[in-house]
Amino acid sequence: MKSFIKRLFKDRHKTVEIILLDDTKPGQDDSYRLKPNNLFISFTVLSIIFSIIVALVFMLTPLGGLLYNTDEVEIRREIQNISERILSLQDSLDVRDQQLREIKEVIRLNQDTTLALNERLTSVSVANERDNNPGLSQNFDNLNVFEQFDNGNLVSANILANAPDFPTRTPAQGTRTRGYEPLEGHFGIDIATKENEIFMNVADGTVISSSWTIDFGYVISVQHKDGLVSTYKHCSKLYKTKGEKVLKGDVLGLIGNTGVSSSGPHLHFEIWKNGISQNPLAYLIY
Repeated sequence: MKSFIKRLFKDRHKTVEIILLDDTKPGQDDSYRLKPNNLFISFTVLSIIFSIIVALVFMLTPLGGLLYNTDEVEIRREIQNISERILSLQDSLDVRDQQLREIKEVIRLNQDTTLALNERLTSVSVANERDNNPGLSQNFDNLNVFEQFDNGNLVSANILANAPDFPTRTPAQGTRTRGYEPLEGHFGIDIATKENEIFMNVADGTVISSSWTIDFGYVISVQHKDGLVSTYKHCSKLYKTKGEKVLKGDVLGLIGNTGVSSSGPHLHFEIWKNGISQNPLAYLIY
């Protein structure tokens, strides 16, 4: 068969006569005259037509799904994106739930997590005793002042014992870009300033939460007396950890632009009382 095709191709420009011999019918042989060139052209045209028909069938009918999986790839990509978003939201919700549980637990137990100022005035009392009794001077001079300060036993004046915590200064210096809008889901105020500027604690208390969230970046919350909790969000760095006691004016961290809900460097500041959000402006000297 191979040699026959080669012969036809060699004589493709000539007229070839093909004789078909039938052994069962002697003398009744059939003969055909044709040009191989026309035969090759016809075969090529038929092949092209057949290929076009097959391509149209796969493109215009559901059979195309057997070869073209573009829709399936797109669907898989969308499913993957949705799964990643769900995981991010779940992580954020878990952290939020943990913070709420901690706040509710403090409120339920009615724990006084504020600093005991009377204990921290020990050094002032010792100083007064030293003035009245010179014999105590030598013992007092031998005290490690820096150690006493680290232990929270030194304050500047007795007036701090009775000083009210609120109203107080704002936790950071800057421009207030958004106010308290609880109906819009914005339970605090936004203070815009330069990134990595410090922000301070507004009142004595204890850190009840210091962690990272997807939506709000680094977040820290401080429990104060009378059921008050202050929360600071979108921080770039936190200096205090959960369980630490902090003073009014202590630096809690640095202002940042962290969290997917942040639109620029700013501090989001919230006040909660007994689990209910408050307008921070009612507690601040702005």
